Amino acid sequence: MKAIFVGGGAGCRDVLELFIQGQLDILDLEILAVMDIDAEAPGMVFARERGWTTLTDLEQALRLDGLELIIELTGSEDVLDKIFFNMPPGVRVMDHVMARVFWDLEKLTQTIRDQLEEKTVLEARIAKDRAELQEILDNLPESVMVIDRDRTILRVNRRFEEVSGKRREKVEGLPCREACIFAGCGDTCDRFPGPFESVLHTTKPIRREGPDGSEIFEEQEKYYQMTVKPIFDDDGELSRVVRTSRDITQQVKLKHETEEWARHFLQLVKAVHGIITIKDLDGRYTLVNPRVLEISGLKENELLGCTARELFEPGAADTIEENDRRALEGGGYYATEERVMVGGKERIFFSERFPLTDYRGNVVAICCLSRDDTVARQLQQDLVQTERLAAVGKLAAGVAHELNNPLTGILTFAEDLMLEAAPDDPVREDYEVIVNETMRCRHIVRDLLDFSRQKVSERRKTDINEVIRRSLTIIERQASFHNIAFHMALGEEIPEVPVDPRQMQQAILNLVINAGDAMEGSGEITIRSGLQPDGRHVEVAVSDTGCGIPEELVDDLFQPFFSTKGDQGNGLGLATVLGVMDRHRGRVDVKSTVGEGSTFTLILPITE
Repeated sequence: MKAIFVGGGAGCRDVLELFIQGQLDILDLEILAVMDIDAEAPGMVFARERGWTTLTDLEQALRLDGLELIIELTGSEDVLDKIFFNMPPGVRVMDHVMARVFWDLEKLTQTIRDQLEEKTVLEARIAKDRAELQEILDNLPESVMVIDRDRTILRVNRRFEEVSGKRREKVEGLPCREACIFAGCGDTCDRFPGPFESVLHTTKPIRREGPDGSEIFEEQEKYYQMTVKPIFDDDGELSRVVRTSRDITQQVKLKHETEEWARHFLQLVKAVHGIITIKDLDGRYTLVNPRVLEISGLKENELLGCTARELFEPGAADTIEENDRRALEGGGYYATEERVMVGGKERIFFSERFPLTDYRGNVVAICCLSRDDTVARQLQQDLVQTERLAAVGKLAAGVAHELNNPLTGILTFAEDLMLEAAPDDPVREDYEVIVNETMRCRHIVRDLLDFSRQKVSERRKTDINEVIRRSLTIIERQASFHNIAFHMALGEEIPEVPVDPRQMQQAILNLVINAGDAMEGSGEITIRSGLQPDGRHVEVAVSDTGCGIPEELVDDLFQPFFSTKGDQGNGLGLATVLGVMDRHRGRVDVKSTVGEGSTFTLILPITE
């Protein structure tokens, strides 16, 4: 077996001498090199003198061709960690403890062979055997106590003395209850009768259930792992029980620290308002935070273990999978904007992805941190739109004032010409077109002026039913409403509300005109008023039996210059209504069904 020795101190020299003497033949070793950072260490000097290769670079030693076994003699945990991290696959490691045990066992075996050959010194050899056995026990990291069937202590090791603070000559021969290493337990066998009794009855080793398979006992911030195993005599009868206790304080504390960091991580994941997901290399979600559940509308058990394609619409799944692929192929940070459909609506996310690796550096998962920018992007668009509208409003006001005078002149001359023309004169129809179109232009100019006007509302306590009646009186006389039936359901004892009567009348008139346009001059309009259930708001609802509004257009209704009437509308009516309600700290609700009609409800606070 081709091997290297790591650690060229005095112990290494001793081992090399054993090798030369043939006492390690059982291992069938072929020494490739001896390695130590100190080229003048005793083992290094001894190896060079014997013609073996010596190295001072651990990584170079681990790269030697044909390496099968690493014998670590430094006793350093750091060196052992480096060996495990850098060694090639398939290579075995024997640390200094195992090496020492092996060599002691080898020496013991050799001694036994010698004793069998030298029968004349049998007693001396037995004594030596016992001494060496004790030496082996004393070098074990575990606390060892050998007990007979009567629970009398037959043997303990040095580690037992260190942990219990009791000398072996004081405890050997005593009942085990009087030498318990766990302070304050009184009687180990009474406190933990299960393992001992089970070994006596079943003659099988016992490992109590615990975090790593054995019972863990806590005493004054110290943690021990206990195992009980039987020993049989030549007749196969159970004669002794060996109880080992190992100090696992560091492992337990490390486990607690790991669990604490895991709790901190989960608390952080749950507290972050952004979106956090982790997926394995198959694209299955292994961790999500509450924000993901809130946006997706799914439960955690519905999401974990599933892929994006199993959970989301094809377009969204394609986007997620493509960006995951790019992040994994790039092997590093990858950021991009994603537009995906969630719950039937497009959402905008700014996502950052990066691969997660294990302790070997192998990629095992991908993490995605996302920020939902949908609202922020809409606010940005609204801000830009607001700035544009402000500019348009100023321009509209100037243009409207400039257009009013020529429109008045055109209208006046057209009406005069129409009066002068004979009733049967064909040109009279042309004059009528000029008058009608000029009047339409004047209405557009008026709407522009209303839209651009930013004067403060002149509020006063007003009977909202009176405003409704006055508005209806104005509208009913228009020819376009002669074939429309009006119904009023005005609530009684409605408190007066602080509004600007003129602006409220304008808002109601705009809603009624829109309702008439939706019915193309024929149908029913219902106007009702009342107090809302909360007792703090008054509502005015205008309903029609028109064509209704498609759901996808409802969000755009109040945008300036957006119209569902084609060339017949200028898109300022509902924008003006919304502006009036904003100035009154109210709101507008819309309910519409295509083919059945629409209801627009103005909701106003009773108090300022």
